[in-house]
Amino acid sequence: MNILQLGCNQGDDKLSEFLRFNKRYLSKVLLVDASASALQKAKHFYRHFDCIEFNNVAVIDTDEDEIDLFYPENTPDNVHCSVLESHVKKHKQIEGNIYKKDPEKVKKQKVAATRISKLLDYFQGEYIDRLYVDIEGLDCKIINDIDFEKYNIGYIRFEWTHSDGAFTYESENMDKTVKNLMDQKYMILQDPDCKEDILAIKHV
Repeated sequence: MNILQLGCNQGDDKLSEFLRFNKRYLSKVLLVDASASALQKAKHFYRHFDCIEFNNVAVIDTDEDEIDLFYPENTPDNVHCSVLESHVKKHKQIEGNIYKKDPEKVKKQKVAATRISKLLDYFQGEYIDRLYVDIEGLDCKIINDIDFEKYNIGYIRFEWTHSDGAFTYESENMDKTVKNLMDQKYMILQDPDCKEDILAIKHV
């Protein structure tokens, strides 16, 4: 199986369970994260897998080769790192309200950036069994940036709850993504185990 994950963070997630169960069937697996510290932890987590490659890059829908990455000051490999400053700040504001404390300050650093096509090219035209996307606010835009005439992807899982801004969804970007996927003969389902995720499964 060929698998691409955008936003692997530290590993130990739904994909890692799938990889462990299907280890003997894996061919090419590429795990991507914009946070260098998170990716180092993922490399350690997956140290017993020989077929996994890692790429420290932010995935965006423009042609810039470098972009600002925003992250909570004391947790640079936190799952809420994003190229969208407003996304990180809103997450920290909500957490501050919940725990009755000042929101954590947000810092930024320059990181390498790329479009998803360059990552899909890693598979050299082969069928891509699974694509996982969790990149804090850009999921829908990245899926909309895929050339489905060029890349054959069987299964896509992505976070939809921030598709039109932090905790804003069921509007322009989400509608466009669902229509795009349905036009490409995908069946759209809400993940029964995680209400924040949408599954898109290609009709055979």
